[in-house]
Amino acid sequence: MFLPKRKESAEDNQVKLVAYTIILYISSLFAPFIVVASFQSMVYYSRTQWFFTTPLTAYITFAAGMLIIAFALTVYLLFRQKSNGRGIKCVTWVLILGSIPAFVMSLTNYYFFDEKGIHYKALTKIREEEFKWDKIKKIHIVYRSHQGTTAILEYQFESRNGREITIPFNDKLSENKWRVEKMVKENNILVTDNFNNPIVD
Repeated sequence: MFLPKRKESAEDNQVKLVAYTIILYISSLFAPFIVVASFQSMVYYSRTQWFFTTPLTAYITFAAGMLIIAFALTVYLLFRQKSNGRGIKCVTWVLILGSIPAFVMSLTNYYFFDEKGIHYKALTKIREEEFKWDKIKKIHIVYRSHQGTTAILEYQFESRNGREITIPFNDKLSENKWRVEKMVKENNILVTDNFNNPIVD
């Protein structure tokens, strides 16, 4: 009487794992944008910020973490009956645990502007970097020419101690361009550009 129940339980677990695996593969296409954005808005967002942005790398890394788990479950489902049970379970758990850094890095990857300066938390850095306006020596505006249209691609900031940070020119930065220009005037920051020799692609 117990054997059929065990078999049925094993089959139920396998069906559930298959369902979870499929869900992970599909949701990796959109879930990162919801989870990462929601987490960062609750933890890091402040009204003192001009704007807060999540880099694309954060979403890609979170999706990679989900795909690692989905791949681990796929490997387990394919080889659990063909190899040693403990061995395949160990491999599966190693892969799943290996996805944790991807989730942590993605959730803490961001940048924002405020009255103090530029705050940037890189994907692979432990601490947030701050580029204070009064410590910035130069801003280089990079222009790109695409299909005959020349537009700003990114801002490159260089501090007085040689540190550099590149910020993509997006809608949020465009809306706050006047604030950046204000800080440029107040702190006598040198501004250069490549408008006459833009990047062509």
